[in-house]
Amino acid sequence: MRETIIAGNWKMNLGLTQAKELAEGLRDGIAKVLPENTKAIVFPSDLHIPAVTQILKDAPVSVGIQNIYPSDLAAFTGESCIAQIQDFALQYVLIGHSERRQFLGEDNTFLNKKLHFCLEKGCIPVFCVGETLEEREAGNTDSVIQKQITEGLQGLDANKLTTTILAYEPVWAIGTGKVATPEQAQEVHKTARNLLEETYGQSLAEKMPILYGGSVKPGNVKALLGQADIDGALVGGASQKSESFLALF
Repeated sequence: MRETIIAGNWKMNLGLTQAKELAEGLRDGIAKVLPENTKAIVFPSDLHIPAVTQILKDAPVSVGIQNIYPSDLAAFTGESCIAQIQDFALQYVLIGHSERRQFLGEDNTFLNKKLHFCLEKGCIPVFCVGETLEEREAGNTDSVIQKQITEGLQGLDANKLTTTILAYEPVWAIGTGKVATPEQAQEVHKTARNLLEETYGQSLAEKMPILYGGSVKPGNVKALLGQADIDGALVGGASQKSESFLALF
């Protein structure tokens, strides 16, 4: 049985005081709501990682980073690397979030380099894929998802992908209040899992968690998680208040 994962992406939100208060709320409340076989992860702003990791050090909440550059320590101004995040014992790395694809020009080739580098360094990537509204309305959802997965995972075999987490986040549902119906989300998750099976075999396809992201809230999370191929959620706005994040479990 695959583990359920609820991951909170705080994006470029919250000041330090707010981030600390949020982490404290999770520290104090998570043990009361966390079911068996379920993992909680948060992705704070880079600037808040030291404070958040300190607060959550004894809590069942893992901390990850929203982005890395695929290089060891080097002259890449404004970027972060895995050697630096390992100082804080971080394992999880978001790769391919739609906002980085859309606004920062990260394409499948560059994201593939990030995935290779991340896995080589022993980190756990949360690899995001998703279609725009125009692509969905044109009937291209499956082809877009398949292309992003195929090109993003190029050159990686099943053995290297055993720790990887996949996240489907339709761009049209992120921060818009719109959400894919459970049936729509399940359809795409099934497409992704079928592709994983065709490419890497049944064992990896059955083991790899696939999360849904896009306006997930306490009111819709249960219906989404009730689908056969949805193994968790990558949450934005609802993860930025401890009450709503805890209510997702």
